[in-house]
Amino acid sequence: MPEPERTDQLVPQRQHNEDRMRRAHSWIKRSKQKGTKEIERFMFLWIAFNAAYGDESALRDFVEDESETYRFTVFLENIVRQDRAGVLERIVWDKYPGPIRILLDNHYVFQPFWKAIWDRKPDYHWKQRFESDKRKVKRALSEQDVLSILSVVFRRLYTLRNQLFHGGATWPSGFGHDQLRDGSRIMASLVPTIVDIMQQDINRDPDSETWGKVAYPHINERPD
Repeated sequence: MPEPERTDQLVPQRQHNEDRMRRAHSWIKRSKQKGTKEIERFMFLWIAFNAAYGDESALRDFVEDESETYRFTVFLENIVRQDRAGVLERIVWDKYPGPIRILLDNHYVFQPFWKAIWDRKPDYHWKQRFESDKRKVKRALSEQDVLSILSVVFRRLYTLRNQLFHGGATWPSGFGHDQLRDGSRIMASLVPTIVDIMQQDINRDPDSETWGKVAYPHINERPD
């Protein structure tokens, strides 16, 4: 039996980039529709973000240091590097006094808080790390280190995403509603900007390998 064609031979890099952008833009567009609730907007924007950063590594067997947070942190490094106009920096400074600061002060979207509950560890285990994270963000603000801030923010948003996608919230409101409201507003500012930065790079070079290969590329099957 002949070996199946490898996806990287079947689908050119240009197609991976087109798939990535088309999908991300489609979910952003859906998030902006009139009447969309905050909880829905957060879901649509997270899917858009996932479409932007996800790659084929998600389909591999577990590899150390290739967790989901690792993948999007590496992705954010590329985004900040490509953001030559400093648009993300301006968004962070603008949103920090409001929804970003509120989110970072909320221990319910801090994963070590939940881990401490299930591991039955004393409060100080997660509280020390919580305060350390806040000091890290304050230091990053003073140093205009937008990558460090975004990394912390998206880790909190990922915990919120897990609460929602794993059934930890009640429709249409209830536990987690405030977090979803703030998370939705942060995502509504950051995700379209992130996708625009990617689009600019791909417009300059449609075959850019910066963003990798999507896990589920569109494959045009042709008859033999």
